[in-house]
Amino acid sequence: MLDLGARKLWVLEDGMFITDAGNLLGGSRRMRLRGAMHAVLVETDGALVLVDAGFGPEIPPPLADHYELRRERSLPESVRAAGRDPQEITHVVLSHLDPDHVGWALAEERVSPRATVHVQRAALEEARRMPENDGRRLAVPAVERGAGEGWLELLEGNGEVAPGIRVEVRSGHSAGHQVVWIEGEERAALFTADLAPAKIWLNPDLIAGVDTDPEAARRNRIEVLSEAEEKAAPVILYHEPRDFLVTIRRTGEGFEGVPLEA
Repeated sequence: MLDLGARKLWVLEDGMFITDAGNLLGGSRRMRLRGAMHAVLVETDGALVLVDAGFGPEIPPPLADHYELRRERSLPESVRAAGRDPQEITHVVLSHLDPDHVGWALAEERVSPRATVHVQRAALEEARRMPENDGRRLAVPAVERGAGEGWLELLEGNGEVAPGIRVEVRSGHSAGHQVVWIEGEERAALFTADLAPAKIWLNPDLIAGVDTDPEAARRNRIEVLSEAEEKAAPVILYHEPRDFLVTIRRTGEGFEGVPLEA
């Protein structure tokens, strides 16, 4: 648990996935990569906020041939291990609509059925334009259903979704991709989602094959990580398997993540 004064923050797990490097880096790469899924739970004034939501109960069938999922603990179990009930969650913030970020929030049996889900309208509009069976396209029916039924809010840019929980649109990996600042009285933490999901992506020049606007990804990564360094803000790296909570330090080749001391 990370104490930010008025906000308390838990980094949760939803298991690991294994995939071909080409699925993330582009091209044909005969190498397997593994990534974690570290959602964030924040206790703030009168609200319990979940940021991103893992793969859900299972990998969507159209993607099952591309990903292997391994779990010792699911996201709902991680919420309970933090001493909270998923039913208590009041808000879910989705950084974007990739399936490994939205699963438990958009599944038929949502992890937090009483919560309002927040996602950028631009993310939905981009997902609608994606090919059939694209991961983001798969989220469209649930997002549209949620907006129609009133449990999902389509955001239009930056703003505060709960006390001290501020979303900031930083596109590049996808349209409408949002990072999340968790702001206490004197200290803030940053959830970078897929703008900088692991330590290797702290290099601004490393562009993922799935980034829809590489130049925007590079520019926004530099700006966001520079601000995190200036504020000495802890940064949560969603896909980093081990050192997923770091502070940022500038190097000659970009940035590095320094594991946060307990």
